[in-house]
Amino acid sequence: MSLKTVLTTVVAGSQYLIHPQILGTIQETIKPDVIIPVTVLEPEQLYYHLEGTLRLFDFYDDVFNPEFGSVLIEKPGGNSGIASVGNGKSVMRLRNDTARTTKRAVSDLPAGPYILHGPNVHQAWKIYNDTLDAFAVGVYPSNVDEVDGFELLQLPADLTGNHTAIPVPSRLYNTVPPEKAPLKGYRFTVPDSMSLKGVPTTISSTAWNELHNKAAESTAVFTKRLISLGAVVVGKTKTSQFGSGREWADAAAPKNPREDGHQDPAGGAAGAASSLAGYEWLKASTGLDAIGQVLEPAAAQGLFALRTSAGILPLDGAEVSSPKSDAIGIFGTDLAELFHDAVAIVHKSLSSPAITFPKRIVSVTDIGESNDEHKDKHDQFLAAVEAFLGVKSQSISLEKVWASKSPVEAKRQSLQEYMKEAPFLSFCYEFYHQYEGFRKDYQGKFGKEPATEATVQYRWDLGKAVTKAEYEDYQTRIAVFQKWFNDNIIPTGENGDAIVVMPYASKAPRYDAPKPTRIKGVTAELLASLLHSPQVLAPFAQFPYESTVSHQTEYHPVYGTILGPKGSDSMLVKLVEATFQQAQWRTRVDKARFAFPPGQNARKVNDKPVNVAPASLKEAKERIGEL
Repeated sequence: MSLKTVLTTVVAGSQYLIHPQILGTIQETIKPDVIIPVTVLEPEQLYYHLEGTLRLFDFYDDVFNPEFGSVLIEKPGGNSGIASVGNGKSVMRLRNDTARTTKRAVSDLPAGPYILHGPNVHQAWKIYNDTLDAFAVGVYPSNVDEVDGFELLQLPADLTGNHTAIPVPSRLYNTVPPEKAPLKGYRFTVPDSMSLKGVPTTISSTAWNELHNKAAESTAVFTKRLISLGAVVVGKTKTSQFGSGREWADAAAPKNPREDGHQDPAGGAAGAASSLAGYEWLKASTGLDAIGQVLEPAAAQGLFALRTSAGILPLDGAEVSSPKSDAIGIFGTDLAELFHDAVAIVHKSLSSPAITFPKRIVSVTDIGESNDEHKDKHDQFLAAVEAFLGVKSQSISLEKVWASKSPVEAKRQSLQEYMKEAPFLSFCYEFYHQYEGFRKDYQGKFGKEPATEATVQYRWDLGKAVTKAEYEDYQTRIAVFQKWFNDNIIPTGENGDAIVVMPYASKAPRYDAPKPTRIKGVTAELLASLLHSPQVLAPFAQFPYESTVSHQTEYHPVYGTILGPKGSDSMLVKLVEATFQQAQWRTRVDKARFAFPPGQNARKVNDKPVNVAPASLKEAKERIGEL
């Protein structure tokens, strides 16, 4: 695959990509090889509100800096007789009759920072170095107005320090009304397992790369949805090998920015979690979740996460582990933003659908976190949900309810005896056969088996050993469980009016990947996958521990999780947000080392409220941009 030559420049110490697309041409004569940072302005901004406009740009936009404000370009329709606005600033003017590579009129060019290359105006994309090794590639669209394909950005090591270069556009370029583009200008990532036209897919596998060493010919349907909603896709984040790997043998593992900086980032969508937890300039990230590949990285890296209802979002164009188990996951650092993202992505709308909160809460007592160390925190989470809904939860042991209302098909076996390894081995069977064609093609071309990581090979070996008859029996058992759960625990269909609240394991410190093991029976990490239900993971408290790496006290989040009926995706996020607001808990996590300020913790529901730390300046900028 050939890479296109690109031009970069340095402005105020930061590297910028000069987007190749010409958006306009100035009237003045200028040297053809000159490169100048400029600011395009409306005539009114230029002549009546110049200093205030430039200060606002600098406050709001991380791509703009004052050096762009030395040379100004006036959009058509202004006072062409004025050549200077004082303070040593020079003014140039856009031609209104330029033959260009965009259908947008020159007069519609958004005000903001640009690069002048000779007489031509180009967008300025600021380049961030991926110091966390979270990205597989950084990308930019071939056409900034009609995004259909992407270019891979690959710069010399002396410019990036051997890090992947991630280009991001100015937030000022996005002028589409939010009702038409509810994710306008939001910087998103998609996982490497999703195709982008013009960009290769690697899935962190050298063998896959050897066989598929070419750019994708189309963009995944889900990514097209993000783009149609106004999102800016800035890169593909690392997916662990085939979505199941944990050893990171063929690709450098993403770094976990939390705590002492050496924690295991988990598998699956680890790059998506690492990038969002670590980078202020990133708005949201997405991944694929089959049996915890979104929720586990979120828990490892202090993030909110939503696993969407199975089948509610398209998976066409994605390399999935299991068509039956996989669902889209969305990561967030702010519950209000995660709700906004969920509404926009699931419902393609700026306006929230009518929210009907559940009338019943079920607290499952025999799956989930068994460590009593955090039991009081989990009790606080449940109490907060109860307080908001005004409903007392019903504690349920799945085993006991099963024993008293056992399906006839179970023939008096206990729940876990009947289910045995049906959920996990079904996944392994599907995972093995999903990549059957790949293994066959690789063997045919190279005369050997593809090299795989230990966890991938372990799951493939298990899946290979499952016969078709055994798989069909497992599917029957799963269907029996689904019906039993729907009839006896909560309704799981789209009209369900109940939720399940569970604790979620807080595993820290963890520095090494776990060894591959079988998952037996019905577990917390498999429940949403089994039921095809949405699930929200929410950090709400933290616990201290002494790090053997930093030799300091570090703090790791404690999580609660809520599972709801199919289609209740955005309702679950809003429920958690409203619950946290009423409990006076933080509805956002910080980026970088600490998810919450050290020492701050969620209080009991009947305690006095916690003082929430003020928002950062960068967060304030982002919030202004959403208005």
